[in-house]
Amino acid sequence: MLDGKKRGRILVVDDEETIGLGISEILKDEGFEAAYVINGEGAISAVKDRDYNLIFMDIIMPGMNGLETYREIKKIRPGARVVLFTGYFRDAEHVILQGVKEGMIDEFIRKPYFAEEIIRSARKYA
Repeated sequence: MLDGKKRGRILVVDDEETIGLGISEILKDEGFEAAYVINGEGAISAVKDRDYNLIFMDIIMPGMNGLETYREIKKIRPGARVVLFTGYFRDAEHVILQGVKEGMIDEFIRKPYFAEEIIRSARKYA
């Protein structure tokens, strides 16, 4: 933490606990306020309660996927900034392209991610 104060409020959404907690801890170590939820429904509930500067969201999750969740979040918080991430899956390019067409994706990170990618995105958007 360079300046001794909190940088921004970030929500991490991932159904894989180790990834969600890992990203949250990386962000906290960098001075961000970070919260973690395990699914799209939890993300929607969280953004109703708090205004996050940035949301890191997995694309592939049980129930609502990241793109569907993002659409709902935008209804609640139109100014929400979201960085989508995922491991490789067959239709990743289609989902990413659809998000870009809808103007929904600020940035995209592939798993496995590097801490530097997370920190760079957080500093840029939060």
